[in-house]
Amino acid sequence: MDLHIPGIKFLVSSIPLEFETDGYVTHIMPVKLKNIHPDQILVIPQIHAYQFKLNEISGISLFDKVTFPNDINLPALYDGTQTLHGKSILILMLNGWGDMILIQPALRNFHNMISAEGPPPHITVGCNWIRNFPYPNVPYIQEVRPNILTLKELCSYDIVVNLTPVHSQRTAERSMRDLFTEILRISSDYDCDDPPSISPNPKKVRKLRPLFDQLREETGKKLLCANWKSRLNHKSASPELMYDIVTRLYDTYQPVIFKDEGTSQIMQGEIRRLNAPIINLSSVIYDYHDTIAALSLVDAFISVDTGIVHAAGALGIPGVALFGPFPPEAHVPDYKSIVPIRASYRGKTCNVPCLELHKGCAEVNYSPEDVSPCLDAIDPADVVDGLERITGDSHYQNSISKLYSQSEKTSKEAAYVY
Repeated sequence: MDLHIPGIKFLVSSIPLEFETDGYVTHIMPVKLKNIHPDQILVIPQIHAYQFKLNEISGISLFDKVTFPNDINLPALYDGTQTLHGKSILILMLNGWGDMILIQPALRNFHNMISAEGPPPHITVGCNWIRNFPYPNVPYIQEVRPNILTLKELCSYDIVVNLTPVHSQRTAERSMRDLFTEILRISSDYDCDDPPSISPNPKKVRKLRPLFDQLREETGKKLLCANWKSRLNHKSASPELMYDIVTRLYDTYQPVIFKDEGTSQIMQGEIRRLNAPIINLSSVIYDYHDTIAALSLVDAFISVDTGIVHAAGALGIPGVALFGPFPPEAHVPDYKSIVPIRASYRGKTCNVPCLELHKGCAEVNYSPEDVSPCLDAIDPADVVDGLERITGDSHYQNSISKLYSQSEKTSKEAAYVY
């Protein structure tokens, strides 16, 4: 009896291996191929195997399927026909942090649909985010674990829902939530106006609030989260674009950033180079739950298409999202507080949206160092107008001249890192 799961590889190794997933380590010990047990076979997403170049490592063998004796109970692969009441269900997925927020209604509705007709299921989510899962302790998910696990662990579940291939099914018309809703076979009765919703950790909010209140008092302005960096370079904007935007808003808003340590250092260098009036608060951010708490304390945001957009939308924070490689129609229609701005870029080789996720930007020959030019096609005035529409503010237009007349003060602020 064979077990084959599309988008999944089975791994056997003659050398010890460790895989780190958001603070959780999965170990696999070396084995002899003639005597392999299920706890010595690793189940790993195919894209991970590709990214880690596991096929190039001596001692590692990768398989598309494994064969079992007929008397072994294997988990059923979900196809919409199984009875799920009271079952132990593993949902395997491969999503970014923002995607985890976008798909939240699909997971919630899946649980509610099953529970409405019988005993509720026990749902485990296998994903990239363990420590940073964006909506912990919700009643419709009982456990969160890495999407890299042993075959023995996989076989402990009654049903496996395989959502790892979803990334290759992206289209310009359908969101990740749409794809999950279809694969999970969620009834139209549950696929209603049900937007994502997250809550900040109260302890983290209490810890950060004095700093944000102090900034408002010192500057006399509202606080604006400004983000021009994505972990995927072709989704990032140039710092010059964000500088142009925030200077137009400077009469009303004090821009701030809060990013992970490595990205923060890069952005701080760009802030200094441009003498930009942006305050770096990244030193108080240790995980994505800190990011959610910080977002809950700002008045508005402007960001490229990253997890910050989804977190702000799920919190109801008003702002503007800048889109290049992906269409806003498939990413932010559920968020009523967000105005999307599409980059209408036409290059020599690319017309956005390109839908490219990992490879990079064709216009810069897929260079990992160069920012995609598509977001620079966005008019800063459109971003300012979008923010004005969603917040109701209208005091932005005279900011640039005042900013340059206060160059000495601006210089000090630009170098200030909390």
